[in-house]
Amino acid sequence: MSKYKKTLVIICLIISCFNMSACFSYRDINRLLFVTCIIIDVDSNGNPIIYSEAYKGIRGGTPQGTDERILFEGKGKTIFEAVRNMNSTSSYKLNYTQNKAIIFTQNAAESGLENYIDFLDRDQELLIRPYIAIYLGDPEKLIKMNILQEKYIGFFIMHLVENVGSSSRALKLSLNDFYNQRNMGDKTNVVTIIDFPKDALEQRLEINGGAVIKDDKMVSIIKADEGQGFNFLMNAVSSGSLEITNPCDINKFITLEILKSKTKTEINYDGNVIHMKKRIKVNVDFAEAQKKIVFTKENVNKIVEKAEKNIVESCNSLFAKYKTMGIDIFDITEQFYDKYPKIKIPNNIIKKTELKVEVEVQIMNTGDQKNFQ
Repeated sequence: MSKYKKTLVIICLIISCFNMSACFSYRDINRLLFVTCIIIDVDSNGNPIIYSEAYKGIRGGTPQGTDERILFEGKGKTIFEAVRNMNSTSSYKLNYTQNKAIIFTQNAAESGLENYIDFLDRDQELLIRPYIAIYLGDPEKLIKMNILQEKYIGFFIMHLVENVGSSSRALKLSLNDFYNQRNMGDKTNVVTIIDFPKDALEQRLEINGGAVIKDDKMVSIIKADEGQGFNFLMNAVSSGSLEITNPCDINKFITLEILKSKTKTEINYDGNVIHMKKRIKVNVDFAEAQKKIVFTKENVNKIVEKAEKNIVESCNSLFAKYKTMGIDIFDITEQFYDKYPKIKIPNNIIKKTELKVEVEVQIMNTGDQKNFQ
């Protein structure tokens, strides 16, 4: 290396050292409140109302600092003004880098999210990792609830959504995925709905279907029992269960545990109709039987046929519902133009689409050792 290059490297290193900034010290943390959840509502005039929960880092850095849950509320003509007004009620700076969930109320979602998306995307502390959800109830009841499993609603929702793989009927969406999908294809998203479960023994939240967001407005709800069909169509099932009639007793049920699922999509256009074929392959294991079960070849075939029929019916039923409504929640528009970029469909693509679902269910382990009587 020449003398000139060595000198240049040394100068660059010196400049870098002066420009470096360290991570938070305990003095910095003591001056911050870390927000874990943001709830966005609107008043009767359509102006935003912001609720948030935060925790304070304790002096000396002891872990007990996270036990102090602090609630805030802010109002304004814009979301930026509402956040600034909320900040003005705190003696410490609110920091949003630890935020885990952004929740819109049903009123805010139905009135339109376009007034909030720019701020959420532009603010440097509001990262794209949090999950996005719609809450159907009173936001004050939500922000003031006490959950025994987890003190902070933001952390609870994060863990709840990440555990959604245990159910093939639950729906989930991150803020990053929402940004990516809102301007693609039919500009439609399906956002997680959270709510209080009925007749619960203690206060808690559950994922209860999905809100259909089209052009940044909530236009429909996918019910919890419709979620499985949607997830199969969208290749979003990794685990879960299938409940079907017991072939040994039609008044009882058996449960199959989903081990693996894969959905492949084919799009073809004949000049008049768009043909969309979904090939769904599901590997399952036997989980339980009510009363009794004997795995004869005939009974295994009945179980497989019934499981396949249930999946086909759930997929076709949901597709027919949204085809009638003219809302493409299945990414047909995006997939069609990926394959046929030069063809322009003047009207609603889902109206011109015919769905065919082919399902193959394979029970991985059967035999006498699985019998129950």
